[in-house]
Amino acid sequence: MARLRTWALGALATTLVVVSVPPSANAASGTFFYTRADNGMETTLNIPTPNGACLAISGGARNAHNDTDTDASMYTNSNCTVFAGFVGSRNFETFSAPFPTFVKFG
Repeated sequence: MARLRTWALGALATTLVVVSVPPSANAASGTFFYTRADNGMETTLNIPTPNGACLAISGGARNAHNDTDTDASMYTNSNCTVFAGFVGSRNFETFSAPFPTFVKFG
Protein backbone atom coordinates (compact mmCIF):
# COMPACT_ATOMS: atom_id res chain seq x y z
CA MET A 1 0.00 0.00 0.00
CA ALA A 2 2.86 2.39 0.84
CA ARG A 3 4.47 1.69 -2.55
CA LEU A 4 1.21 2.44 -4.36
CA ARG A 5 0.80 5.70 -2.45
CA THR A 6 4.43 6.71 -3.20
CA TRP A 7 3.97 5.89 -6.88
CA ALA A 8 0.68 7.83 -7.05
CA LEU A 9 2.22 10.90 -5.39
CA GLY A 10 5.19 10.75 -7.76
CA ALA A 11 2.91 10.47 -10.79
CA LEU A 12 0.80 13.39 -9.54
CA ALA A 13 3.87 15.54 -8.95
CA THR A 14 5.20 14.76 -12.46
CA THR A 15 1.83 15.64 -13.99
CA LEU A 16 1.72 18.95 -12.12
CA VAL A 17 5.21 19.87 -13.32
CA VAL A 18 4.36 19.02 -16.95
CA VAL A 19 1.09 20.97 -16.79
CA SER A 20 2.67 24.04 -15.17
CA VAL A 21 5.43 24.51 -17.78
CA PRO A 22 4.17 26.83 -20.53
CA PRO A 23 4.57 25.42 -24.04
CA SER A 24 7.27 27.25 -26.03
CA ALA A 25 6.29 30.70 -24.76
CA ASN A 26 9.61 32.23 -25.73
CA ALA A 27 9.78 31.96 -29.51
CA ALA A 28 7.62 31.64 -32.59
CA SER A 29 8.59 28.85 -34.96
CA GLY A 30 7.55 28.26 -38.54
CA THR A 31 7.59 30.60 -41.53
CA PHE A 32 6.15 34.10 -41.90
CA PHE A 33 5.58 35.07 -45.54
CA TYR A 34 4.58 38.50 -46.77
CA THR A 35 4.17 40.27 -50.10
CA ARG A 36 6.16 43.49 -50.14
CA ALA A 37 4.03 46.58 -50.72
CA ASP A 38 6.89 48.37 -52.52
CA ASN A 39 7.74 45.78 -55.21
CA GLY A 40 5.23 42.88 -54.96
CA MET A 41 7.90 40.28 -54.16
CA GLU A 42 7.14 37.49 -51.69
CA THR A 43 9.54 37.59 -48.75
CA THR A 44 10.02 35.57 -45.57
CA LEU A 45 11.19 36.46 -42.09
CA ASN A 46 13.82 34.41 -40.30
CA ILE A 47 11.98 32.27 -37.75
CA PRO A 48 12.40 31.27 -34.89
CA THR A 49 12.22 34.71 -33.43
CA PRO A 50 11.75 35.76 -29.81
CA ASN A 51 8.17 36.60 -28.85
CA GLY A 52 7.75 40.31 -28.13
CA ALA A 53 10.59 41.45 -30.40
CA CYS A 54 9.59 44.21 -32.85
CA LEU A 55 10.88 43.03 -36.25
CA ALA A 56 11.20 45.15 -39.40
CA ILE A 57 9.26 44.16 -42.52
CA SER A 58 11.29 45.50 -45.44
CA GLY A 59 9.14 47.24 -48.02
CA GLY A 60 5.97 46.99 -45.93
CA ALA A 61 3.43 44.16 -46.11
CA ARG A 62 0.59 44.21 -48.64
CA ASN A 63 -0.47 40.82 -47.29
CA ALA A 64 0.93 38.25 -44.88
CA HIS A 65 0.67 34.51 -44.36
CA ASN A 66 1.57 33.55 -40.82
CA ASP A 67 2.57 29.89 -40.99
CA THR A 68 4.05 29.98 -37.47
CA ASP A 69 2.73 28.54 -34.22
CA THR A 70 2.27 32.04 -32.74
CA ASP A 71 -0.10 34.94 -33.49
CA ALA A 72 1.43 38.07 -35.05
CA SER A 73 0.51 41.72 -34.56
CA MET A 74 1.42 44.17 -37.32
CA TYR A 75 2.52 47.77 -36.77
CA THR A 76 3.45 50.87 -38.77
CA ASN A 77 6.22 52.14 -36.47
CA SER A 78 9.51 50.81 -35.12
CA ASN A 79 8.34 50.83 -31.49
CA CYS A 80 5.46 48.50 -32.38
CA THR A 81 2.92 50.86 -30.83
CA VAL A 82 0.82 51.93 -33.88
CA PHE A 83 -1.31 48.85 -34.55
CA ALA A 84 -2.00 48.00 -38.21
CA GLY A 85 -3.54 44.53 -38.02
CA PHE A 86 -3.46 41.00 -36.70
CA VAL A 87 -2.46 37.74 -38.39
CA GLY A 88 -3.39 34.68 -36.38
CA SER A 89 -1.27 31.56 -36.36
CA ARG A 90 -1.69 29.63 -39.63
CA ASN A 91 -3.77 32.49 -41.15
CA PHE A 92 -3.57 35.01 -44.00
CA GLU A 93 -4.46 38.72 -43.99
CA THR A 94 -4.44 41.57 -46.52
CA PHE A 95 -3.54 45.14 -45.55
CA SER A 96 -4.11 48.58 -47.05
CA ALA A 97 -2.03 51.75 -46.79
CA PRO A 98 -0.39 52.68 -44.59
CA PHE A 99 1.13 49.22 -44.88
CA PRO A 100 2.59 47.56 -41.78
CA THR A 101 6.36 47.77 -41.61
CA PHE A 102 6.94 45.91 -38.34
CA VAL A 103 5.66 42.71 -36.75
CA LYS A 104 5.65 41.29 -33.24
CA PHE A 105 4.92 37.65 -32.35
CA GLY A 106 3.29 36.52 -29.13
